[in-house]
Amino acid sequence: MSALSAAILAVIQGLTEFLPVSSSGHLVLGEALLGSHAFGNSIAFELVVHLGTFLAVLVVFWLDIVNLIRVFFTQIINPQSWRSGFEKDADFRLTIYMIVGMLPAGIVGLLIRHDISELFSNPFMVSIALLFTGAMLFSTKFYPKSDKPLDFKRALLIGIAQAFALVPGISRSGSTIAMALGLGVKQEQAARFSFIMVLPLIMAATILEFKDLLDVGITYGEYKILGIGLILSFAVGIVSLKWLLKLLQGGKFHYFAWYCFSIALAGLFYF
Repeated sequence: MSALSAAILAVIQGLTEFLPVSSSGHLVLGEALLGSHAFGNSIAFELVVHLGTFLAVLVVFWLDIVNLIRVFFTQIINPQSWRSGFEKDADFRLTIYMIVGMLPAGIVGLLIRHDISELFSNPFMVSIALLFTGAMLFSTKFYPKSDKPLDFKRALLIGIAQAFALVPGISRSGSTIAMALGLGVKQEQAARFSFIMVLPLIMAATILEFKDLLDVGITYGEYKILGIGLILSFAVGIVSLKWLLKLLQGGKFHYFAWYCFSIALAGLFYF
């Protein structure tokens, strides 16, 4: 993989990790177009670009994350106060709902993640999945605005939607936010829940990939490519995440459907 190809793929990852258009699907299409499968260590490259977008979420939501961690551990060391804490502390409730929401994707990811990726990680199938993502996003145009609170049922359903996004071409942020909006959750809360909820999953996946990386190893010449991937995915990720949050405030989430339809049709035609 050349430095230019690495830069392009890192920008793609940074943009599409948060925008509801499927980062994994775009990486499959981008690699196919660039012919960049030949990078000596694809595991390492995927690891660093996902690490870059992980760090972007930490930067944008750092106040929320620090507060949630503080509240969670303050409550968790006092089991006798769990019930009252859950009833009275909104942040503690949110951390519990995030744990519930992580379970479906975590279980599916551990059991069949690689099988799903191998089955669908080709440009044609990704294009089919992007059509589904587009239809899902377009449907949000017709959802009535509401401000229902998160609860166990809504958190679990959002988590199930996240599990479907293990298929390349189905957007994680698109599926989780669309599910939340369909359940009546306010747009700002849906986005906050979606992006913070995924952090432990990204961390776990990064650790698993890092273990694979230790087995494979990387060469000295690949460090430059990995550095480009990390820096660009991080910087672009911050910009795209902030942009999406502004779009959600304006109720323009469904606009991304037309982009997904266009990319999907182009992929079906080209591949």
